Amino acid sequence: MAARYELEVTVTSAKNLKNVNWRHGPLKPYAVVWVDPKNKSTTRVDETGDESPIWDQKLVIPFNDPIEESTLYIDIVHAYPDEDTKPLIGSAKLKLKDVVDDVGLGQLYTDSLKLKRPSGRPHGKVEVKVLVKDRRYQTRDPYYPPPYGVPVAPTPQQQQYPYGGPPPYTGDYQAPSGYPYAPYGGPPQYGQPGYVGEQPSYGAYKEEKKSSKYGMGTGLAVGAAAGLLGGLAIAEGVDYVEDHIADDAADKVEDDLGYDVDDDY
Repeated sequence: MAARYELEVTVTSAKNLKNVNWRHGPLKPYAVVWVDPKNKSTTRVDETGDESPIWDQKLVIPFNDPIEESTLYIDIVHAYPDEDTKPLIGSAKLKLKDVVDDVGLGQLYTDSLKLKRPSGRPHGKVEVKVLVKDRRYQTRDPYYPPPYGVPVAPTPQQQQYPYGGPPPYTGDYQAPSGYPYAPYGGPPQYGQPGYVGEQPSYGAYKEEKKSSKYGMGTGLAVGAAAGLLGGLAIAEGVDYVEDHIADDAADKVEDDLGYDVDDDY
C-alpha cells in the first residue's frame, strides 16, 4: 500500500562540526535522515569537507503517520570510524507540524537546525530544505511567466504576421449570396461594381486614331464648307472641296496631338 504522505528533504550542508576523529585525521561526514526508524535514507559521504561538509542532496521519505505525530530526524555521522572513535557527530530534529503550520502542504520550508551531541550539548548546525506532500492531492507546479525583458519565441504564424495580420488566403473564399461580386482575385464582370468596360489594346487605339480622319472635326468642317458652297450644283466640285477641307482639318488635329499615323510600331 502506498504511503499517504511524502517528505522531500534536501540536506544542503553543515558547519562547525565536532571532529570526533581528531586522533586519526579529518572528518568524513554524511547524513542519515528518517521519519520512521524502519525506513532511513543517507546522503553521500563528503570526503573533503571535514568540519564544514556540503552535500546539497535531496532525499524522498514516504510516511503514513499523521503529520501532527511525525518528526524528521537527522544524524550527522563520521564514515570509516576506528575502534576507539564514536561515529555520531550530532543530531537534529524538526516537527513536521511546525513545517505545515508555517508554509502549508506542498510548499518549501528552509531552516538551519542546531545539532546536539549525544550528551545534549549543542555543537554545529545543519542546513535543510523540507517539503511535505499529501500524495492524495498532488500539487501542480505553478506557472511562472518569463521575466521582464526575456522574449518568448514566436509561433510560425506570428513570424509571418508580426502585427497580428490575417492568415494567408487559402483559396476557399466564397462570395456572399445575393451580391454580384466577382470571385476573389478575378476582374469585375459586366454589371458589377468597378466594371469600366472593355479597354482597347494599343493597336486598336492606333486604328481608332487613324479613323478619326473622318470624325466629328471633319464633319463640322464639311458642314461649314457645304454652307459656303450651297450654291454649287456640280457634284465633282462639292466632293473636291469637301475632301480638301477634311484633309486640312485632320492634319490640324494630328499636329495638335503630336500623333503620326504613318509610323509603324
